[in-house]
Amino acid sequence: MSSTASDFICQSLVEAGVRQGFGGHGGALVPLVNSVCKHPNLTWVCTRNETNASLMAAASAKLLNGEALGACISTSGPAASILVTGLLDAQLDKVPLIAITGCKPRSDLGHSEFQDIDQSRLFAAGGLAYSVTVSDPLQLVAVMRDAVAIALTQRACVHVAVPVDIQGMKI
Repeated sequence: MSSTASDFICQSLVEAGVRQGFGGHGGALVPLVNSVCKHPNLTWVCTRNETNASLMAAASAKLLNGEALGACISTSGPAASILVTGLLDAQLDKVPLIAITGCKPRSDLGHSEFQDIDQSRLFAAGGLAYSVTVSDPLQLVAVMRDAVAIALTQRACVHVAVPVDIQGMKI
């Protein structure tokens, strides 16, 4: 059965114990948020801003004693950058959390245009255990496997950036 990359991401989150996705909405995130909303085992919690999303995801993971993964979702640019407070809170408190961010289509990345920041470098520099940008849909299975495994086994915060064109692709 064929599904989109966003559907695959959602199923990966559910299998890791995620029940709620906290976040905001934006153009670089439409396919993923739509998949979260239609997934029968996920609840979309739209937050006022992405700082609140990351703090709420960290709190939910803490309440589960680190037995399940917390998840926050953000669009590109400044929205992704303000996740840092909650992500570092999770990292320092050793709770498993995954941040998934959308970014511009692959053909537009790296041109210093509207809302274009290197999210992977930003979060890796902040001390996250794993931070990567998916550059090809074929990477998604391995990237999600590694991200979830690192978050749960190391009780760490991880980040995966997925360009919007990949989010909507059939896999």
